[in-house]
Amino acid sequence: MIDRVIRDILQRLPSSYLHLPTHAVGIRSRVSRIEKLMCFGLDDVQIIGIWGMAGIGKTTLAKATFNEFSHRFEGKSFLENFGDYLKKPKGKFHLQKKLLSDILRRDDAVFNNMDHAVEQRFRNKRVFLVIDDVDDMVQLHSVGIDLRGFGPGSRIIITTKNKHLLEQLDVENIYSPKELNHDESLELVSWHTFRSNDPPTKFLQLSKNLVDYCGGLPLAVEVLGAFLYKRSVSEWESTLESLKTIPDDNIQAKLQISFDALNAAQKDIFLDISCFFIRMDKDYVCCILNGCRLYPGIGLSVLKERCLITIHDNRLMMHDLVRDMGRYIVQGTSLKNCERWSRLWDRDHVIDVLANYSGTDATEGLSLKAEVTTAVDNLEAKAFSNLRKLRLLQLSHVALNGSYENFPKGLRWLCWVGFPEESVPIDLHLRSLVVMDMQKSNLKRLWINDQKPHEYLKELKYLDLSQAIQKVYMIRKFICLIFLLKPHEYLKELKYLDLSQAIQLTETPDFSYLPNLEKLFLVNCQRLVKVHKSIEVLQGSLILLNLSGCIKLGELPLELYTLKSLETLILSGCSQLERLDDALGELKSLTTLKADDTALTQIPSSSGQLKKLKELSLHGCMELWKDRRYTHSDESSQVALLSPLSLNGLNCLKTLRLGSCNLPDELVPANLGSLSSLEELDLQGNHFRNLQTDFAGLLSLQILKLDNCSRLRSMFSLPKKLRSFYARNCTVLERIPDLQECSVLQSLHLTNCYNLVETPGLEGLKTVGVIHMEMCNGIPYSHRERIMQGWAVAAHGGIFVPGSSLPDWVNFKNETRSISFTVPEPTLNSDLVGFTVGTTYVSQEDDVMYAYSPKITLKNQTKGDGWSRNLATDHIRMYREEHIWQGFFSNEDFLLETGDQVQVSVDFGDKVTILKTGLTLAYRKVIEVPNEQLTETDDGVDNELNENQRRPPRKVGMCLKTLLGAFCLLAFIFVLEKHGRSLSPHNHNRRDSDFDLVLVVLNLNRTRASVIPKRFVR
Repeated sequence: MIDRVIRDILQRLPSSYLHLPTHAVGIRSRVSRIEKLMCFGLDDVQIIGIWGMAGIGKTTLAKATFNEFSHRFEGKSFLENFGDYLKKPKGKFHLQKKLLSDILRRDDAVFNNMDHAVEQRFRNKRVFLVIDDVDDMVQLHSVGIDLRGFGPGSRIIITTKNKHLLEQLDVENIYSPKELNHDESLELVSWHTFRSNDPPTKFLQLSKNLVDYCGGLPLAVEVLGAFLYKRSVSEWESTLESLKTIPDDNIQAKLQISFDALNAAQKDIFLDISCFFIRMDKDYVCCILNGCRLYPGIGLSVLKERCLITIHDNRLMMHDLVRDMGRYIVQGTSLKNCERWSRLWDRDHVIDVLANYSGTDATEGLSLKAEVTTAVDNLEAKAFSNLRKLRLLQLSHVALNGSYENFPKGLRWLCWVGFPEESVPIDLHLRSLVVMDMQKSNLKRLWINDQKPHEYLKELKYLDLSQAIQKVYMIRKFICLIFLLKPHEYLKELKYLDLSQAIQLTETPDFSYLPNLEKLFLVNCQRLVKVHKSIEVLQGSLILLNLSGCIKLGELPLELYTLKSLETLILSGCSQLERLDDALGELKSLTTLKADDTALTQIPSSSGQLKKLKELSLHGCMELWKDRRYTHSDESSQVALLSPLSLNGLNCLKTLRLGSCNLPDELVPANLGSLSSLEELDLQGNHFRNLQTDFAGLLSLQILKLDNCSRLRSMFSLPKKLRSFYARNCTVLERIPDLQECSVLQSLHLTNCYNLVETPGLEGLKTVGVIHMEMCNGIPYSHRERIMQGWAVAAHGGIFVPGSSLPDWVNFKNETRSISFTVPEPTLNSDLVGFTVGTTYVSQEDDVMYAYSPKITLKNQTKGDGWSRNLATDHIRMYREEHIWQGFFSNEDFLLETGDQVQVSVDFGDKVTILKTGLTLAYRKVIEVPNEQLTETDDGVDNELNENQRRPPRKVGMCLKTLLGAFCLLAFIFVLEKHGRSLSPHNHNRRDSDFDLVLVVLNLNRTRASVIPKRFVR
């Protein structure tokens, strides 16, 4: 009897448990995030996507989630390596059979029509299904899986490297696993290489170097960690050095799967980015790739969907290992023959090819970058003559000697930082050029001798080349000049021109030869005095003109105001520019006008015609409101009349910056309250005393900046949708408007408001993430304490207030920078959601911003886990007076449990002294779900099963069932004790006195057992 029960238990439980890596570092916190997305309280079918790059741990995370929650479902199945398995002979049949047998729990089931069975058999069953590593919709359809064809309450997890697949399936709940942080990576390296939590001292730096190389990718950490197991220091050093040029084959093969799925144009885009464009502006790169006819609009989207690139702040980013994979693909089988590579990016390789004149047609892109102190000036221009297919060229502080006659003629991108010549050589053929980036050049004029190219021949009367066989150079020059007689063909492909920081440049080029130019950058050209009037030829093409920092530019040509397509005009820092013409209103497409720190004395009344204007920035324009009409009274001196700025007609304006304009009360624009689309308003550094604008009417306003308004005493109201409010250094401000209506406020900055005595409504807000109230000593301490306590209860964090002692309600206190405690047993029906940490601190500096990112470190000494987390703010303002900081941290990251012994340390850097530390645990009430809701009844007999396969119902008395349930429980405990089994993937972190027990509870009203995980301590 006992053997039979034990055998039945072992047949039921281990079959659904999936093996996890022995050292699954960081998996628990990630599973908790998946749990939220599974929405267990809802009865509909939920699909959850786990999307990420190869090797990030998608399958491991899906397995851990399956092990954690599969017992809640009536049927369950995990289809691992779905896409690869489908490619095998009879792969479809085996996947369908596994799915049916797993969920129906019958290995001997026979179906007349497998496709029909897969589509119809699960419509009334509560199922947990994981489909691992799916690449496209075709794979799902080929097996006949209908993701909506499952019973109420079902949960389906799909892991994929292709986000577009999840979008096609309308999956809303998508989890993208992040790379392991430094501490997690170091721990995982230690487990694989040294079988311990921490590496030995002599391997510590080498282990950190390995962590840096792996970039948080679990696959790389595991593969390389296992490879370096029991290897010497010298072997470690050799391995790390070799990885700089030759990636590991196992990692390379895994990462290359996503690359192989791309089409030819997408592969070219990926390789171009991996070799040249990482961290560059996306729009800039798109312009280049469009010129190469690689269609980046769709190409970049596909690369992003397949986790080959990411985009942060509009810059293209790529994981270092993915970058190395791309460059290794470029090298191919010719590791030692770099002249055969399609792209050259390494300085040594490039110089070798150019110095030996060994370039070939295989090379499409080349980058040679040096610094001013290490400039390259010993190369010949003719070294490029064999690079006939070159389309991408990037040079930095490189000088080429000799003629450009045979220079590649198909260039689409020329980026030459520090170009040494005073003008572009006349024999440098650029007619295919799309992007010309010549920042920090020595150019005085783009064309030689300030002449239009065709003017070289304007005096030519007679040309005799009959005896010119010996005059090769003259023939070449005349051919070049004859070509230039067609100016409209000269640079007709050029879309982007950047001549920024050309400190010798005095005049823009003649735009007649750049007829399709779209973006022009002349930033910090400090000797520029003239914009060529030919700019009018760009009225149908130019969309961006940036003249910021051109300190000698005193006027703009009238032709500039004819640019009907111009969307962005940047004039900031043009300190001699005094006026804009009344024709400003003719710039019908203008959306952005920036004229900060200029000498403008007026904004033309025609600005009201700029119906598309979204951003207007006039920061530091202190002369702007002075009317130059003067009155004379007797012999009194001239008195300037002042008038406020009119904003009439700017109904699309979203950002308005009028900071540091010395605005008194009477010059604050009266119609500010009518800007219904305004989202950001900057009025900092002005002289008004009573701000009477009714901001409550600005329903779109989210950011309001009033910093350094040293005379401000009162405000009328605040916008209801306000998210960030800045009023730092408003030293005479006593009261801010009621914050109660600002229900979405996220950050409040009131530093150095010495006279502030009240912040009404703040303690009732539950969304604020950061509050800076340093040196607000006028606010009663009782009020400060109520704010802090409200945050502790509501579980938010990131507050800085004056104070020398922690509140009485803090659970744990210590007079050092760290605190240790044991997690207590929670009260009935409550769940630990996080903890609030507080410190008192002081510094030797006073009112100084500290460029240090503060953090806390948590060590769970019971489980051997450790984490570091940055605070809710990225800086600390230091004071000699004591202050209190308080911050909240979610238990989703740490998964603390009752009985865990924990140490928390606070690090504010060397310039700040931590005096005391306190910690308060935060709980929330939990609504219990009856066990009956966790299991579902079987739906009887399958219509498609053969009659001899039907299960006869069993009738057992209540008492017998109860006894059998208890007997099974004891028997299973006996098995676990005997075999030392543990179902937890983290048993390496637990003490010998603990193990996971899986209770088998026979449901007295069901025909099967439900499995409920529970913590058990011997």
